[in-house]
Amino acid sequence: MLLFIECEAASVEGCLRELEEKAKILEKTPGAIERAKIELSFGAFMDIKIALKIDPTRNTEKYIIAEYASGKNVVEELQKRMQMRIKDSEIVDFTFGTYTMPATRRKYAVGVAVINRPREDASFENLTIEERRAILRKALELFGWNVKVLNISELARLFGVSRDSIYNDIEQILKEKKQS
Repeated sequence: MLLFIECEAASVEGCLRELEEKAKILEKTPGAIERAKIELSFGAFMDIKIALKIDPTRNTEKYIIAEYASGKNVVEELQKRMQMRIKDSEIVDFTFGTYTMPATRRKYAVGVAVINRPREDASFENLTIEERRAILRKALELFGWNVKVLNISELARLFGVSRDSIYNDIEQILKEKKQS
């Protein structure tokens, strides 16, 4: 799945506030961020564009972290702020840029990072249907689409669902494979 986020504002603070609001969509999106591309541009308006590729087979919390610093030693200050927020995370992509306001000569440094953080409650029982089917699809793919190699009872126990649910998932996966 691809996901695009774009923010634009007349101020750095406004743009990062808008990004924070728009990034909340990641909380509702199952999976993990597999790839990301971030673009920053400065001028009369600050613009942030982020493209994300979501992998539904992994179960992580996903975040976009954005920070800024202004004044003296902006890059060093930005680095400290970003490091405090990124602890224990997988960084998928990051970028930073600096900008000096023409009228005030005030310098800004802006950093944006796209991260995955393993879930505390990582368990197969808490997966959505899409996440469960993505895992089953990958298993079937690895075993050459041979359903007989799967232990349906063990899968049902592992995912915390009925055997009928697993059979239904497999049937749906095979139907989708035929259609593609």
